[in-house]
Amino acid sequence: MGKHSQIGTYKEVIDLCTKDKILMPTFDFGHINSVMAGGLKSKEDYKKIFEYSFEKLGEFRTKNSHIHFSKIQYSEKGEVRHLNYNDTSYGPDFEPLSELICEYNLTPTIICESKDYMAEDALTYQKIYNDCKKTLQNTKKML
Repeated sequence: MGKHSQIGTYKEVIDLCTKDKILMPTFDFGHINSVMAGGLKSKEDYKKIFEYSFEKLGEFRTKNSHIHFSKIQYSEKGEVRHLNYNDTSYGPDFEPLSELICEYNLTPTIICESKDYMAEDALTYQKIYNDCKKTLQNTKKML
């Protein structure tokens, strides 16, 4: 994944999973972003991926998907190398993904693939998710 000559668009991954109900999707958002030349920028960009998955695979497989996440440097050929959370030159950003995971009440397994700082970045992603979840719960209480 991560190169234009390899499987890696979100539609390819989801469509492959329609071949058998036992197949669960793995969304490698760094690779997807690389193939899309930086196309994952907003919550709406992530939303269309999950909406397509809900449509093709249903709630259970989408809700319990497997996610790989890190920022990735890319070129016209696709992925070059994995980066850390603190990189500001490349994406994708985790915050909009986290918001969508909270809003849709998804329960994916998320694997951090950051270069050299996997544990530190995984804790950062976990904090972002927990803060998002807390904010959403507080908003619901106020309503």
